Amino acid sequence: MQTWEHRQLDVPDNEMEQVLQSFGQNGWELVSVIDETTDPTRQTDRRMYRLFFKRTAGTGEDVAD
Repeated sequence: MQTWEHRQLDVPDNEMEQVLQSFGQNGWELVSVIDETTDPTRQTDRRMYRLFFKRTAGTGEDVAD
């Protein structure tokens, strides 16, 4: 049976590309994103997103938070 590891983290918009590249290189697949910005009038670089990742258990190296 396939087993999975899961991670979630909150990421500001201005760090999104770096986080996606880092997690992707370590075998993580992005499965969902939630816009956590409570005030939609905030500047783009102040927006926050909650990212949900999964990968096959026991594969790849861990990614620093």
